This record gives sequence, structure tokens and C-alpha cells, in this order.
Amino acid sequence: MRVADPVVRELLWNGFEAVVGEMSLLLQRSSFSPMIREMLDFSCGFLDADGRLVADSHLIPAQAGTLEFALAGALARTGPLADGDVVVTNDPYQGATHLPDLEVFAPVYAEGRLLGYVAAVAHHVDIGGIAARNRGASPGSAASRDLFEEGLQLPPVKLVDRGVRNDALWDVLLRNVRDPESVAGDVTAQLSACARGIDRIRALATRYGPHRVVDAAADLIDDTTARAAAIMRAWPSRTVRATGLLDGDGLRYEEPLRVEVAVTVRDGRMIVDLAGSADQTTGTFNVPWSSTCSGLAYALRCFLGTDVRQNHGYMSRIEARAPEGSLFRPRRPAAVVSRHMAVQVLTDAVFRALGELLPDRAVAASHVSFPTLLMRAVDPRTGAQKTLMDTVGGGGGARPGVPGDDGIDSYTSNCALIPAEVIELEYPWRVQACELVDDSAGKGRWRGGRAVRRDYELLADEATGRVAAEQRREGHGARGVAGGGDGAPAGVAVRRRGGTGWEPVPVEVTTLSVCRGDVVRLTAAGGGGYGPPDV
Repeated sequence: MRVADPVVRELLWNGFEAVVGEMSLLLQRSSFSPMIREMLDFSCGFLDADGRLVADSHLIPAQAGTLEFALAGALARTGPLADGDVVVTNDPYQGATHLPDLEVFAPVYAEGRLLGYVAAVAHHVDIGGIAARNRGASPGSAASRDLFEEGLQLPPVKLVDRGVRNDALWDVLLRNVRDPESVAGDVTAQLSACARGIDRIRALATRYGPHRVVDAAADLIDDTTARAAAIMRAWPSRTVRATGLLDGDGLRYEEPLRVEVAVTVRDGRMIVDLAGSADQTTGTFNVPWSSTCSGLAYALRCFLGTDVRQNHGYMSRIEARAPEGSLFRPRRPAAVVSRHMAVQVLTDAVFRALGELLPDRAVAASHVSFPTLLMRAVDPRTGAQKTLMDTVGGGGGARPGVPGDDGIDSYTSNCALIPAEVIELEYPWRVQACELVDDSAGKGRWRGGRAVRRDYELLADEATGRVAAEQRREGHGARGVAGGGDGAPAGVAVRRRGGTGWEPVPVEVTTLSVCRGDVVRLTAAGGGGYGPPDV
């Protein structure tokens, strides 16, 4: 260890966690949109001077796992960052996730030495893209055919140059979104979070010295690397395979998309080969390489246990392989806005593979349905265009001795449920019902988690957009394990004004128009059960 005093070393390790935790709290409380402050669709992190993740906010694994990739892409384009610089990017082909996730990075200097970088990534409801009335597409570009239709592309570029904001870039950003007030507020919150992170890391350097901050970050990564490798060397050294299915590709649903993983554990490393998965598609489910690696990192992290901290150390023990032009390594300009669906199915497949390798740690599958309402309407109270994005949770997988969690956003997602009161205050919608579905859980000695069902009544004249959910096809539900039953499928339905019955929305329908008084129902999938049910 470079930092000889174990007390100082431990204080600094926990100090890094405290810094990103404070960044997260500031970002949440100063953000403008419910997507960030209520749904918690954001992440913060601290990376060392070599761009390796030291600590993150433990919020959205799908975002945190991409920070190293996005920072590397940014530095490759901009070169070294000076004190006071802030770079922004959302380019999924240079390390970011998808266009709605804006990632900002700022260097931290103390006494002339680069200590590392602070980062904040947040999901913005609108980043431009095809209009809601263009081919029936939805805000957020969920019906895009390529990256150009998904919105404003920002290659890594300085938003702040030595403390001075780039107002030309700022104007370009706000001119290309439908809700500039929201975007301006949320990006400003991200900048504030980074500023707080810089102050707090510098405070650590003032107290312990810049060299100890740098050395402690390296020690932390080395410790995690050694712990992860030691644990994995005790695992069976062999290859296991697992498959998963997506209902379609985000635009077309004639046939499912195949996800196939071959997981090999060897000499303290996990090698994941995705060559058997589907080719790159013309739909929206293509996964940027950074997001592919992020999903694999999350799956491994869960099987390593709580003695392994979350940073670059354990991520370095993963070797991912996928052919160019495939679903999990697409070529520009393939559409990627809905890549989250495929990442979730990928993560679930790796969970099953590792569960076969380590049967004493096997768990039933959690839902990956991610039911989403993404619709734009004119609020009759203000005359403003308002875009609501909401998701509902489903069932978690059961494990020995414990039933599955109810109403969670599983795996790499981890978003919270927006309170009904907030939706009704900020958008022209009324939440008529929000409840757990008792018969959605997979049966078993320990049942799976129950899904959430939510009903939205439109209070505006009309709304157009997208309602979507995975796991609606027969046989695609969350799988039980050790004799447990599968969870119930997800569903989308509409009840028209004055009607009494629900009209199911077919899986192949990707866009929807509703009128005042219509009610949209989203139902997530249930979780898988563990063990045979008691007779």
C-alpha cells in the first residue's frame, strides 16, 4: 500500500464515497425535472488522474459503468483539461450511453497537481430528435431509425473553458430541445454537483496532502482488484452459457431478438463472449460498447459480494468480446436510445450463467420489463408543452429464504417511482391507481416479487407518444429457478373515455395517441420464484 497509515487510508477511501454522495444530494435537490429529483435517474463519480473509477454514487449502474469510457473518449478528443474546464458529451460511440444522458467531467487540481476528475451524468427527458407528429414518433426519439433522429449529438466539447461558460454551445444546446428551461436547470445542477465535488476533493488534499489523495485512490483500486481476483480464483474454472430474448428490436416485433452469453471464469478473470447474440438492428435496442461493459460489470459485482468495493478494480477483471456490427457492439450511426432494454436482458443472462456456475448463489430472475410512458401534451393550465416520462417497477427474483422484492426497478436500472402527487402537479395527467399486482409473482417455496400497475388519465385535449414494455410475449417472463415458477408477463392497455373495458395494446404497437379522459395502464412483469411451491 502506498499510504502506510491504515487509518488515513481508510479515512480517504470513505472520504471519496462521501464526496460523490454529497454531489448526488446536491444534484438531486437542485435539479429541475422530476426525472432527476424524483426518479433519481442520474449518477455521480470520482475518477483518478488515469481516468479509472474510484467511487460512484451507487444510483444507476447503467450510467456509472460508462464513466470511464466517456472520460477516455473526452480526453482523446479535447486533450488535457485545465483547472476550471468542464467537458460535456452524450456521444454513445465515444463512451457515453445514449443521447438523453448528458455526461459532464471536470478535473480536480491541488497545488498544481491533477488529483482526478469529478463526473455527473443525468437523463434529460428531451434532447431534441424527431418530432412527435413525424411518423407517429414520440418525444425522446424512442421510434428513431438512426442516431441522427435521436436528437442533438454532442461530441466531447468544453462547456466551460477555464471557468468561463461557452455561451455559444449553451445556446446550441437550448435551441435544440423542446423544454429549454428544464434542460438548462438540470445541466446547471450537474455543473453545481461537479463544483461541489472539486471543493470536497481539494479539502481532502488540504487535510492529508495531494500525494496521499492520489496514492489512496490507487491503493483502493489495487485492493479491490486483489480481492476480486482472489474470490474468482476460488470459482470453478469452466464455461457456462445462457440465453435471453427481447420481444423485438424497439420498432419491429415480427420476431424476438436473441441474447446469448458464454461466460468463462479463468485465473481470477471473467471472460464474456457475446458472439451468439443478434446482429445490429435497424431498431432502437442496439447497445453501445460502454453500456455493454457496464451491464457485465454490474452482474459480476453482485456475485462478488459486499467485501469488494465498487470501482475500477473489479471491472478490470472482465474481458468482454463481441463482433463489430452486432447488437452489443453496433457501428455508428445505429440507433441506441432504447439500449437499456437489451442491457437488462444481457445482465439477466449473465446472472443465470453465474448462477449455474455457482449454484449456491443462484437467484431467480427479476423482471426486465421496464414499462414506460413517454408522452407529450399541452398543459391546459399553462399552455406549455409538457413531456411526461414515467416507468413502473416490477418483481424481483426470489432467493433461498427470501421472497423477491416487490415493485423494484431491477438490475442496472434502479430508478425510483415518481410520486403521483408530483405527476399531477407538473403534468396534465391524473394517476387513478398505483398498486401491486398480487397474482404477478412467480410461485415457489419463496415467491417472486410482485409487479406494479399504474393507471394514468389524460387531462389535456390530446397526447401523443410512446408506451412500451418488454416481457409481454409468452415465455419471456422472469424465469424461476430450482423449480420455482416464472413471473407473469407485462402489459399495456388503454381504456377510452366513457368506456368500461380495457383494450390491450399489442406488443408491435410502439406509438399511441390518446384524448382527454382516456386512461393508459402500465403493468410490469413479476419476478421469478425459487424452489418448488409447497403443495
